[in-house]
Amino acid sequence: MPRYRRICFNKDAVAGQPQAVLVAPGHPLLDSLIDLTLERYRELLIRGTVLINESDRHENTRVLFVLRQAIRDGRKSRHGKPLLVSERLQFVWIDENGQTSDAGPAPHLDCRGPNDEERERLAEIMEADWLKGALEEQAREISITELVPRHLQEVKSRRLDELDKIESAVKVRMRREITHLHHRALEIEAEERAGKKPRLNSQNLRRQAEKLTGRLETRLAEVARQRDIAPLPPEICGAALVVPASLMKPRDSTLDHVGDKPDALTRKQIEEEAMAAVMARESESGFEPRDISAENRGYDIESRDPATGKLRFIEVKGRRADAREITITRNEMLMALNASEHYILAALLVDDGYVHDPMYVNNPAELFGAEPRFNEVHRSITVESIKRAVDAGSRT
Repeated sequence: MPRYRRICFNKDAVAGQPQAVLVAPGHPLLDSLIDLTLERYRELLIRGTVLINESDRHENTRVLFVLRQAIRDGRKSRHGKPLLVSERLQFVWIDENGQTSDAGPAPHLDCRGPNDEERERLAEIMEADWLKGALEEQAREISITELVPRHLQEVKSRRLDELDKIESAVKVRMRREITHLHHRALEIEAEERAGKKPRLNSQNLRRQAEKLTGRLETRLAEVARQRDIAPLPPEICGAALVVPASLMKPRDSTLDHVGDKPDALTRKQIEEEAMAAVMARESESGFEPRDISAENRGYDIESRDPATGKLRFIEVKGRRADAREITITRNEMLMALNASEHYILAALLVDDGYVHDPMYVNNPAELFGAEPRFNEVHRSITVESIKRAVDAGSRT
């Protein structure tokens, strides 16, 4: 359209005079805006930015690389380029020791931009010698050796199974039709030798059978090309220097407003104790838990029900017994909203090494409140509200 009389970004604002057009992912106006922005400023994404991570469990600065990785098959597009069957954004961490790791899906959603005061403190961090190394090559290396093979295996396992079914169905259907045409051609040919004048011509039927045979060979050759699945080289399309918020705050400031008991366990130790407690609880309950906290999926434990095969996604929050609030990241909120029936918040309080029983809250999205705003990277909920939710009957 050449112009819009009114647009909005929230479906609740569509009604009115004139009626607004809802702009969301997939809308041509938004797609055009994104294309134009990338055309003009793509170089800035590759040059990178600086982000502050409020919930980062790491104490040191890391670099986050965003790579675009695609899988193609043996077919060509009308422009002669490889036909892509899967595309994926991959995120890679690199720390100051040169260690690389998979950053999981969308870790940048838990980050925010620095304020003016923080920008002054960042100047010294950005001058570190390790940031001047060949970090791009390290990111490509882990992508090629670990992430690309994983992506390729996922695509192959799905696509090859589909192609086996397609090939089998094509062979059965078309060969049955070819056999039928040959059979009818023989019958009509016998009638013609007997002096009859059938409405169909045996030669025409044979030509149709030959035509279908050629179509079958063409279709099977196309399926064979679709089986030729291979990865394309990963392409770096973004980067960011991610600084923990703890480095930007005074030493005595913490995110969770906990007490200052000198003999209290460190946050890392508390989280490890909490993870172990929930893993044990799940195993005792007959589930099959798996620790995936390092993959940054928006939850820490993937627990499988062996009877039904269904998965439970458990986010573990371990805090000191005197904590008043628990912080939920943007990724965790979005995951809770998307998988509400299968998502569980497990909150545990630790008092001088003693881990209290896990407080399980089913479907905690109601506890988190509304969907996170555009620039909201975390939200705090009180321990008291979690206890009230458990007391109201949310315990499994």
